[in-house]
Amino acid sequence: MQTMDYFEFLDQERALIIKEPRCPQPWINYLSNGRMHAFVSQAGGGFAWWKSATVYRLTRYRQHLAPMDGPGFYIYLREEDGTVWSPSWRPAETELDKWKAIHRPGISSFEATYNGLHAQLDLWVAPDHDALLWELKLSNPSNRSRKLDAFAYVELSQMQWTDEFNWGYYIKYMLRTDYDEATRSVRYLFHHQSHPNISEVPLVYFAGSEVDTWCGSREDFLGSYGSESCPKAISKGNLNNRGISCGEPAAALHRQLCLETGQSHSLRFALGVEPGALLEPERCKQAIDGLLPTLLSKEGFDEQRERCEKWWTTHLEKLSCSLPEPELQRMIETWSPVNTVTTARFSRSVNATAPGIRGIGFRDTCQDMIAIAYRRPDWALDKLRSLLTEQHADGRANHTSYPIEKSPSNESLHSDNHLWLPMLAHAIAVETGDPGFLEETASFYTNKESATIWEHLMRALRFTESHLGSHNIPLTLRSDWNDIIGKFSKAGRGESLFASFQYVYVLRQMLALAQWSGRNDDADTIREWLHKQTTALDACAWDGGWWRRGFDDNGAPVGSRSSPFGKIFLNPQSWAVLARVGSREQQEAGMAAAAEHLLTDAGLKILSPGFKTWPEESNPFSGYGPGTGENGAIFCHANTWTIMAEALLGHADTAWEYFRRLVPENVIHRFGVNTYGADPHAWLSNIVGPENTRFGWGNVVHITGTAAWMDIVATQYLLGIRSELTGLRIDPQIPTHWTGFTVRRQVRGHWIHLKAKRSGHQRLQLNGHIMDPSQSIPWQRLAAENEIVAEM
Repeated sequence: MQTMDYFEFLDQERALIIKEPRCPQPWINYLSNGRMHAFVSQAGGGFAWWKSATVYRLTRYRQHLAPMDGPGFYIYLREEDGTVWSPSWRPAETELDKWKAIHRPGISSFEATYNGLHAQLDLWVAPDHDALLWELKLSNPSNRSRKLDAFAYVELSQMQWTDEFNWGYYIKYMLRTDYDEATRSVRYLFHHQSHPNISEVPLVYFAGSEVDTWCGSREDFLGSYGSESCPKAISKGNLNNRGISCGEPAAALHRQLCLETGQSHSLRFALGVEPGALLEPERCKQAIDGLLPTLLSKEGFDEQRERCEKWWTTHLEKLSCSLPEPELQRMIETWSPVNTVTTARFSRSVNATAPGIRGIGFRDTCQDMIAIAYRRPDWALDKLRSLLTEQHADGRANHTSYPIEKSPSNESLHSDNHLWLPMLAHAIAVETGDPGFLEETASFYTNKESATIWEHLMRALRFTESHLGSHNIPLTLRSDWNDIIGKFSKAGRGESLFASFQYVYVLRQMLALAQWSGRNDDADTIREWLHKQTTALDACAWDGGWWRRGFDDNGAPVGSRSSPFGKIFLNPQSWAVLARVGSREQQEAGMAAAAEHLLTDAGLKILSPGFKTWPEESNPFSGYGPGTGENGAIFCHANTWTIMAEALLGHADTAWEYFRRLVPENVIHRFGVNTYGADPHAWLSNIVGPENTRFGWGNVVHITGTAAWMDIVATQYLLGIRSELTGLRIDPQIPTHWTGFTVRRQVRGHWIHLKAKRSGHQRLQLNGHIMDPSQSIPWQRLAAENEIVAEM
């Protein structure tokens, strides 16, 4: 099957059309209102959770088991002759006359035709209520009446994922399902008393607008040795109207229908929660009783869908562009910002292969929110306030936290976690122009001490300054951004040059913040630290042709021509440019070396050559085989900084080419759908590199730092509209084979209409007035609507 037989994009509708349900792996869409969440695949697989997939998992999903991509949000349509089919193809897997799945921001749809009957299933999460809404629309354009039975089904979970995995065979006696006739809803109560948030444990409901029969048991629905593709209960044409007081919970609703010629009919279902079921059961039931009649009405569904669509329209319309290459434009306009919302909500926690139990990564979330800041700085600021409570009084930060699960945070000591905090604060400052938030007070992790946000940021710097090694370079500690680099610092003496470049980058941002907010004493201190660190880098970081990666416990260089493996690493080459370290000649040479040694058809490898692992090496750098993960894969997250560096150097052709190579649609065309495997509309963490036989396989999709940085890189460094503390930087990168492009972006309440064009001259005009193209435009010069022309 050819690539375009699998999918196409409809850009005007912001839609991905999937034409073949048998994708190499689930291609998913996230549905969420920020509290109630779900993902759904192109074949109807997926699961729902409330707040946290760790402790409030509502339905089950097989992340690693076969058959893959199930269970899900299933509709079964049973014809008079006993044939059963599903609008999402699965689970029935009956061959359909026509079929397609459509992923849009916040909404997924399935359209199918079988023997003349058309079915459409739409799924979205209500913005105002914690409920996943299903709307099944049936139409009969044929010349005969159609009698059929419609069944909606979900398999329910025991909520706490790890408890269910380890102890589900015991705690399945601590639950029950029953039915409320007045609201036509199966209700599910899980009452395991060890839940960490006992006061929040919700009552789960699955309700329908029209219901004839129901079932609350997986065993009864599927039957002994039954399967999701052919449940025994459906063969009878109705359900048994029985719940359970222990066992394997499920919720199924049934409606018998007759559609005359030309007639249409819709059924509406809601899978939702109401918290407080154990401590306030009556209030909880009354709340559901009061909600469902309105929610399940046609007007209720239409209102919630309109509000869902409006949220996404408002979020996405803050930046649009017109580019000569549509595959680049659609990623920048639609799918990158959609992806950044996903990472902002879920960090690295949950997708079709990740079970959702990882917690909130500190550095991950800082980076995710930097991308959110230019669209919704209020959201980024709220997250900053939360992250500050995971910082210790000495300045270091926890590696992972579990704010909803109430589990202890992971206090693993890394050289970089705390350094991302000032970067997020800087992003908020440049997008709001308001230094007032720096004076807010926040507690440290132990809750024994509080300080202003500014002091939190200064303590982050002091922690790094107090943990320098023999070269005056930051100690690696457990690791830096690259988790497995700690291999070179087992004795605690290893030093990270990547952390050093990052430290310089952060020091420059903090110096700008200090000067901008009038903190002159702190500015002097930061200036001293900056001089000390750049001097140390000048003395030891350059290897002759590129920048080294660090030093091991014995002081030997890592990422050097003298190294047998990992001679060159990607990140030092790009971050030297970002941090403005070294001479222009060194920066250019480092980037050229990266292209020479690391570039592949699908982007740049993170290092080369890959380190050997078992059994060739008894004490390996990593368990990752050469060409995989952080041992020589095309690590897309790291590629983003390389694109940013090339843009800052003015290498427009190279910057756009590196971006182009990693656009998922382009990678699919290069390797084919079945080799790449991953979703065509979302960034991923890494692609297996050429040192491995699975070269081209995409891994860890959606939930990756690639998403945030690709959004930042594209909008602020390639399109070139970048907020600074003192003004708006206009620096578009125009490839030589383009005549130009246009951008519309909202920033600090101003609308910017940028026309970037290649003319052979370097000129900048603001509303008809000539400006200095090397300087940022002062904020006070901007009006509500601004026409900017940038010529290159």
